[in-house]
Amino acid sequence: MRLELLSLQDFRNYERVSLELSPGLNIFVGDNAQGKTNLLEAIYVLSLSKSYRAARDQDLIRHGSLGAVVTGRVRKLAALELGFALSHTDKKRLLVNGKTTTANRFMGNLTTVLFSPDSLQLVKGAPSDRRRFLDIQICQIDSVYRQTLLEYQRVVRQRNSLLKAAQEDRGQLSQLPAWDKQLVHLGTQVMLRRRAVIESLQSYTRALHREISQEKEELELIYQPFFAQGDLAVELSCGQSEQELKAIFRQELARLRREEIRRGCTLAGPQRDDFLFVVNGLDLKKFGSQGQQRSAVLACILAELELMHAETGEYPVVLLDDVMSELDQNRRLQLLSLLNDKAQTIVTTTSLASFSPEMMQRAAVYKIQQGRIA
Repeated sequence: MRLELLSLQDFRNYERVSLELSPGLNIFVGDNAQGKTNLLEAIYVLSLSKSYRAARDQDLIRHGSLGAVVTGRVRKLAALELGFALSHTDKKRLLVNGKTTTANRFMGNLTTVLFSPDSLQLVKGAPSDRRRFLDIQICQIDSVYRQTLLEYQRVVRQRNSLLKAAQEDRGQLSQLPAWDKQLVHLGTQVMLRRRAVIESLQSYTRALHREISQEKEELELIYQPFFAQGDLAVELSCGQSEQELKAIFRQELARLRREEIRRGCTLAGPQRDDFLFVVNGLDLKKFGSQGQQRSAVLACILAELELMHAETGEYPVVLLDDVMSELDQNRRLQLLSLLNDKAQTIVTTTSLASFSPEMMQRAAVYKIQQGRIA
């Protein structure tokens, strides 16, 4: 898979730009605040229908403009035209080959893997950062999971509203069993898929991390479902059947019922899942050095690339947002050598010094200055 053509109109600091991209390595170089990250953000929007930076879609519209448009031509087995359009007054429109579609059907047409300075939050950040990483990856390759996750999130919202209403009117609790049934069914499907993906990722991260750490360290990814605490996570996250998971889910709902009513929110379910990065038996979030954390994130992102290829038969487009300055020379070289033209790679940087002469020979290099690309 590759992105052949990208066009922006009134997106962030870009008034109008259209460029063809190389199927291999693309390097965008420029000073800070010139629009490098905005360019990757536009590609990300074509992939996932939303930004990884903006709190509101309207923040993507260039200052003083009425709306923004991003279009791209994707080459898979055949060419595919993707479009993203929004304004200050209307909802965003997602288009595939000129026809409006839903976010669920839009996603998966252009798959991407993003590595940015914020990716370090994958290890040291909150559980929500790791859940988001996992869900973004699965949603790009599994339309059934996308729909299940959306339905589960809807049930959680409805159930939360009911729990809040029950604080004033206990009669509302008579509706809770029906919502609990949906919560358990959908939530268990989410957990099963997440667990399977973590196990698949693990098969790639182990070998990749050995190479990155020069055979000195062993990396494990441990799925930690919402009901598992501490060391119990290893035992509880491995091997339960669907029915066993549902039984545990129901037990947790019963145990937490009084507290849920008091707080007015759902306390059991995969919206509280996590997964751990463990190196040589130690939790990297608590005990890992910054270098170890960066190596683990690098291995995980490269594993994501391989897993998506295994699931879809195509490598995703790799987006590297100013990460060369975040990695030491050894990890920079390992990153680019492990990619090794497997996937179309789009890199932003403030300096070309991180790239070897050999890489520069095969790369398409673009200069970005104040929203203009040359």
